[in-house]
Amino acid sequence: MQKSSRSQNTGIKDSGVSEVIGVILLISVVVAAVAIIGVFLFSQSTPQEIPAINFMTGSDNSNRLYLFHNGGDSLTKGTFSVLVDGIVRNDYTISDGSNVWSLGTNLILSGVTSGSHSVAIIYNNTGSGGVLLRSGTSNVLVSATPIINPDVITGSTYPPIISVPQLMQNVTNNTINYYRENGTIIQGGYIQFNITASGINSTIVTGNGLVQLNSGDTVRITPDSVSQGMVVFGMGDQIWELISERALLTITNRTSNPSPYTGAINHTWITSYKDLQSTLTLSTSTPPGSYYTELALNNYPSYAKSQTFSSQVINRTSSNSIQISNVTPNSIGLFVLQFNNKTKSTYFVGSASGYTVT
Repeated sequence: MQKSSRSQNTGIKDSGVSEVIGVILLISVVVAAVAIIGVFLFSQSTPQEIPAINFMTGSDNSNRLYLFHNGGDSLTKGTFSVLVDGIVRNDYTISDGSNVWSLGTNLILSGVTSGSHSVAIIYNNTGSGGVLLRSGTSNVLVSATPIINPDVITGSTYPPIISVPQLMQNVTNNTINYYRENGTIIQGGYIQFNITASGINSTIVTGNGLVQLNSGDTVRITPDSVSQGMVVFGMGDQIWELISERALLTITNRTSNPSPYTGAINHTWITSYKDLQSTLTLSTSTPPGSYYTELALNNYPSYAKSQTFSSQVINRTSSNSIQISNVTPNSIGLFVLQFNNKTKSTYFVGSASGYTVT
């Protein structure tokens, strides 16, 4: 009987050991599976941010093609290629001699034959093949014939040379033209931009006097919600005038940030800027009233029904409610905004993130 009892006790002990080993094996399998999944997930590369770029084309009389950077991100030489009629051209140079194609500089390609060409910018720094950033067309001029025309400066050798029709097409490309004689407001928001290294002598004149701006300064102007009369006039990477009856001015990213200023901005001269942001929204008042209104969208792919020269939405006395969101310069940097707080009239030429008419 004692022998049988020992045999039963041994069986009970072996069963307990098996259960423990089973639990240990199960935990090991789970840990290994989690480790494999973790390695798989964390080994995946983060998505590559794709830059955005705008450019306009021009040429001279020496078989050179110029691509003028007029908006978007800067591109470092070697991270992108230029396609001319489908042929890769990496032999481009940058007009300021640097390795970065940035706002206000030209990409220069030599040996481009006369006639019309397709042009595209391909971004190669994705790790998974090239991505088309922007495309367009160019008409290369080989021999420049002098023309008696007030729009042409004779004897000028600075590129690019663009014919008047080409110039007008570039100016109106992706442009909103808006006028309303009364019943409008600036519906809050701000304009912000960064002064570049070439923006020497950029200044803002306020009620407290002249403010000298430096390279790297971030300037933000927020019109007051009550006295919000405002004027903006700029082209390319320059702002030739910015006036506001009353606004909040903040300047940051400099060695000694001046105190925020609230009051009149009497004059602004910006010789070079980049990264303009705007949340300024033009809107009709409530109720909108019935006033003469013009709204035209020129070559605006997101909004125009066709790629015609101009898609005229309104040109009449109108009582429609209109909102134009986040007004900015157009594709070549043209930015005209005039809001008269006394007459409540508005004139705007530029671009925007969207518009509504109801």
